[in-house]
Amino acid sequence: DFHRALAARVADPYPVYRRYRDAAALHRIARPGTGREPEWLVLRYEEAATVLAGRGFGRRAAEAGAGPAPAVALVPPAYPVLGALVDNWLVFMDPPRHTRLRAVVAECLAARMRAGVRGGVRAIVRRLVDRAATEPRVDLVDRYAALLPVLTMLAVLGVPPGDQEWLRGRAAVFQQATTFRPGPRAPRLAAAEEAARDLDGYFRAALAERRAAPRDDLLSALLAADRDDDLADDDVLVGTSVHLLLGGHEATTNALAKTALLLLRQPHLQDTLRRRPGLLPAAVDEFIRYDSPAQMVTRWAYQDETVAGHRIRRGDKVTVVLGAANRDPDRFEEPDTVRFDRDGHRHCGFGMGAHYCLGSALGRIEVEAGVEGLLTLLPGLRLDDDAVPYREDLVFHGPSRLSATRRA
Repeated sequence: DFHRALAARVADPYPVYRRYRDAAALHRIARPGTGREPEWLVLRYEEAATVLAGRGFGRRAAEAGAGPAPAVALVPPAYPVLGALVDNWLVFMDPPRHTRLRAVVAECLAARMRAGVRGGVRAIVRRLVDRAATEPRVDLVDRYAALLPVLTMLAVLGVPPGDQEWLRGRAAVFQQATTFRPGPRAPRLAAAEEAARDLDGYFRAALAERRAAPRDDLLSALLAADRDDDLADDDVLVGTSVHLLLGGHEATTNALAKTALLLLRQPHLQDTLRRRPGLLPAAVDEFIRYDSPAQMVTRWAYQDETVAGHRIRRGDKVTVVLGAANRDPDRFEEPDTVRFDRDGHRHCGFGMGAHYCLGSALGRIEVEAGVEGLLTLLPGLRLDDDAVPYREDLVFHGPSRLSATRRA
């Protein structure tokens, strides 16, 4: 069974992917916990691109609306504030509403990028490196990789420094709502509902303040943007603000944490990047391809479709295994090797199609600056344990802890 096999190899799922991918481009399995409800696994690059870019596949089970079992809500109705926030996230919208809101947010983000975000990210990295350099033992997840993306987005949104620590804590609790983590879900949803109320209240107040006195930040830009009537209310703006705060956090954290682990285990990669810093942008793309921070994404068939000779019925769940597609040997030469000289073949670590990661440009800046910081920090560190613990999550995939000790 695919999911059980992955659970046994959460730190290194690639042998499982290889076995399934070599057998077939698509596999039809029973969805876990549903008995006979189908789930399609897509493991090769060409078919992954077909699903991710195809208009016949979307993010909402309710819109697919055709299986024998009722569609599952994004969030159970017992958690109304959490549900309302998530319902207004771009990642769970479909065109044309998704297209219109994405255009607004993309333009506002691009304006902030032009305003000098890169310098701000590098300043955050310097502070994190300076602090970590004074510690005899450091957890590179908690004290570095997890801090950079959330501190960056808080600054971009315009959150005052005095509020950032509280918001970071509330965001961490909110993220417990993800369905991909093990254990009982109800306590996590209850805690996330409370955090959702706090975040909802905070951003509604922040938007009111900026209506009265606009600032040079992303929240003010979103308020000032020209939006259609169905995108103009505060529910959408609050949902978008929370989504931006959380959306790239886990992906960037995992990308940096897994890159740190790779550089510690293969120090020749550090040496190459120090000798040839011009390779850093290509290296960032290669790190994301080689060990994707998001290993899987879900789509639902909105109509009957044929992919690689298989008939996918409307209402079927389709799981695109990005980690497998990014190591497809038909697409990438020597896919299980880190190479900084690839010929520009596009990986799918940021997705494809309408839901291509809106924050990919900012994410690249964060990871690039974060890797620059690691090149300064890592030479004096050694891993405490070769068996690095991973979170039991194969969607947002990465170490839960990466403990390293300063060399004597």
